[in-house]
Amino acid sequence: MAAASAVIIDTDPATGYRFKDVDDGLAILFLLALQEEFDVLGLTVVHGNASQEKAFSKAEEIVDVCGRSDVPVLAGAVNRKDLGVETAASRFLAEAVVENPGEMTVLALGPLTNVATAGMLEGSFYEKLGRLVIMGGSFGSPFEFNFFKDTEAAGRVLAAPCEKVLISGDLCRQALFTRSDLDRLGGMDNEVARYLAGPIDSWLKFNRVVPISGKGGGFFPWDVVAAVYLRRPEIFGEFEEGALRLRRGRLKLGVLEPDPEGGVSPVKAPRRLLEPRVVVEEFLERMGSDHFRYVSNISNKSNKGQDYSDPAKGGCNEC
Repeated sequence: MAAASAVIIDTDPATGYRFKDVDDGLAILFLLALQEEFDVLGLTVVHGNASQEKAFSKAEEIVDVCGRSDVPVLAGAVNRKDLGVETAASRFLAEAVVENPGEMTVLALGPLTNVATAGMLEGSFYEKLGRLVIMGGSFGSPFEFNFFKDTEAAGRVLAAPCEKVLISGDLCRQALFTRSDLDRLGGMDNEVARYLAGPIDSWLKFNRVVPISGKGGGFFPWDVVAAVYLRRPEIFGEFEEGALRLRRGRLKLGVLEPDPEGGVSPVKAPRRLLEPRVVVEEFLERMGSDHFRYVSNISNKSNKGQDYSDPAKGGCNEC
């Protein structure tokens, strides 16, 4: 059996916080369920969907609820002004990549402040990075959150000399998590499924009223699409490869355009999901796998006895 691929997840989880997207938590748990395939070396937390403090707390909660408190969680940039400022997260990224040249995949699910800072701290970071898979940017939609939150970091990373795969917002809109998918999750007898059911239900209800991140009563599982790419790249198609930059103009809203001055470091961007339903099916299969089926207790002492499935008992954290 091949050795598990080393991965660091740079993330801004807000799963369960009121009016906040659930996608980071789903993506993290998807990869943590695949221990034989992916060795998640750590979660580096960045500002974005929630404040650094809340996102860090949520990341700790996520590894705790699935019995993976062995995975370190490291605090990173508080906002875009921390670009270039060393944090535990940026230092961890830099050191892990340098110590494992050519072997590390970084999955970037939030603003790119931590990743860009790692590149600023360590001159050989990009050279020694195996691969960078980014959820961010847009080709057609007028706005994309992750790149908008730190445009300078996004620009630096787009130009970085390393292998880059861009999972754009446009691509992610081709997948949909629906009420029937939640029903399947709700029928699973494990702690993780119960933990996710409440926040997902709230997010589906919110998007039914205010469809900012979905359509037809479902929501777009942005970060899950990026995580599934690591395991099922064959369901991604119509790749375009070339240098990219943020669209020029007074306001940079995360929209991309070709960079005629680039070319040294192209970006690979799949533009089509060949099998959109496979994204959610992959996630649901992992949540119902043996790995999570027998997770029944909480490892962190501060959370022992807490019912994560019940918002009234604190499990959904403001959902």
